[in-house]
Amino acid sequence: MTESAAQRPLARREGLLVEKLPDEVLIYDLDRKKAHCLNQTAALIWNNCDGRTSVSALARILEKDSDKEIQESVIWHGLHQLHKASLIEGTLILPDGKDRLSRRELVKRIGLAVSIPAVVSIIAPQASAALSCAGPTCSGGPGQGTCSAPCNCIGSVCQ
Repeated sequence: MTESAAQRPLARREGLLVEKLPDEVLIYDLDRKKAHCLNQTAALIWNNCDGRTSVSALARILEKDSDKEIQESVIWHGLHQLHKASLIEGTLILPDGKDRLSRRELVKRIGLAVSIPAVVSIIAPQASAALSCAGPTCSGGPGQGTCSAPCNCIGSVCQ
């Protein structure tokens, strides 16, 4: 199979706030209001998606970083997660069967020689959520409870 443009992924860089930490990369998507946490393996894949580097070359980069043999299925798994999180530009065309490979199946197939790429995403709350009541009941019980501002304890319910 020849290396096509779809197999030379390009990381999305526009509209993102990126914070590199020692063991992970945190990305906030300003357009979609989502936060993503990439483990070291997913971050290494994402950082090297320049539109010129092939999937096989990404595997070699990961091998060099981990001193372990890396199967391309690890890279495809990471690319699939990054694409689902809208962190890869354009369309990602996965080879047959690659999109059906779960994290569990990948671990069974390759073992734990390398950290499996992981992208954890959450939807960031609206700013107005910080102003809403913290919980349905007052802390401390009826008549003696307190609610976080701007809520009031009415009976045993924050309102």
